[in-house]
Amino acid sequence: MQYEISQQGNSTVLQVNEARFDAKLAPEFRNQIESIKEDLSENLILDIESVRFMDSSGLGAVMGVYKLLKDKRILVANAQQPVLDLFKLTRMDRLIKTYPSLDEALHVAV
Repeated sequence: MQYEISQQGNSTVLQVNEARFDAKLAPEFRNQIESIKEDLSENLILDIESVRFMDSSGLGAVMGVYKLLKDKRILVANAQQPVLDLFKLTRMDRLIKTYPSLDEALHVAV
């Protein structure tokens, strides 16, 4: 999985640099978050601007991380329309809020 992690204020930003977030990427994503969970800030922002496709495995991995990090807030930034549609269709947008830009997610995370 190609990604970048940065610290911005009280948020850890994980920028996923993959076009597809599917069954191939999902286990690695979850394992990576699990390995760094102790170092995460109170907010985890998933910047998924590069992700053009997400399947149920990718969505399941995000949900698994949501459950794993129950003491932290998870936000999604820069989701493309097909990914937003998936979040809305599955009602995941009620649990994990999505924002059109990283700046907006960071503003809310203050």
